[in-house]
Amino acid sequence: MGLELPKYPEMEDQVFNFTDSEIVSHVKQALASVLSGDNNSYNQLVGVMHHSKHLAPDEVALLETTLKALAGAVSSIDITHHDSLLSAIFCMSMWNYGPHVADALAELIVSLAISNGKYLDLCLGMLVSNFTPPPYFLDKLKMPHGLERKGQVLSRVHAAFKKIADYVPLAPLRLLTIVLQGMPTIYHKDRAIVIYVENMLKLESGEIGELVGSTILMAVVDRLIELDVEIGWDAILQDDFSKGIFEMELEDVDDIEESAEPDVGEFRLSRKSLAGNSIAELLDNLLVLTFEHLESCEREGRLAKVFETLLQSFRVTVLSAYKSKFAQFVMFYACALDPENCGMRFATVLADLFVQDSQPQPT
Repeated sequence: MGLELPKYPEMEDQVFNFTDSEIVSHVKQALASVLSGDNNSYNQLVGVMHHSKHLAPDEVALLETTLKALAGAVSSIDITHHDSLLSAIFCMSMWNYGPHVADALAELIVSLAISNGKYLDLCLGMLVSNFTPPPYFLDKLKMPHGLERKGQVLSRVHAAFKKIADYVPLAPLRLLTIVLQGMPTIYHKDRAIVIYVENMLKLESGEIGELVGSTILMAVVDRLIELDVEIGWDAILQDDFSKGIFEMELEDVDDIEESAEPDVGEFRLSRKSLAGNSIAELLDNLLVLTFEHLESCEREGRLAKVFETLLQSFRVTVLSAYKSKFAQFVMFYACALDPENCGMRFATVLADLFVQDSQPQPT
């Protein structure tokens, strides 16, 4: 096969005049050559992994073919002898490639994860790193082709999680740890943390959400509280309180009352003093994202179950948070979506808490 990148169009046919099994055999030979001290073919193999931007069509085809061949040769990959290859693979970002290469890369990561327990955390970590795009790609998310690439990448990432979990039952718990540890801080770029949380909520609602969903949802609420307490009361109190802390963007309030369920667009942090406050804007975006997730839960008939997790988070963190001003609106929004169940449940919990606090403590 030869792993050197083809330099002329006529070489392209030569590169691909092999069956899949022959290509896998060539890759296995390149991997085995390291043990004998001959690194030439192996270094070419690693070099292919490092090509990510402005690839010509023949380079894209070679990369896709090589990734597929590696997926068929995972049993020949050694974590010690092939560390440079593994490092190159785990540093790859699906955001840099089209759907065919992304499919081949996802297939390789899944194959590695289920082939050897040593690779599980590395593979899960690589997939989690694809929650957010490279910095250069963030501005492209404002454009249609950027959003299209986002959909392509994230669908493959979450499909890979499911495939790995099907073969490795403990994978969701390992994934949970990696996701929580990798969660961006409140000082990261706004769009990066919003996309990361979007993926966390996607995990919560996915098939492995039964195992990790409640912990993920509580982590999201915790992050909302962290942002909330960063916003001081002093600036807020300077504003006119003729409106609530959330702006009602609909023209007619009667329309809101007649609506079967609230519209996420109704709720935005509206204080003039918060304009230009990056923390407030980030909190605003994450609240809207969470509201949309709750709407999805309501449509899928999962809201009552999710609400129990929110109640637990409310008791443990929201109530005890000093100067929390906005995070509790997640509870209020869930109650607005289902007043008969969530609303009554919340009212009962609040009444019980009030009664408990009113009872004299035993001495």
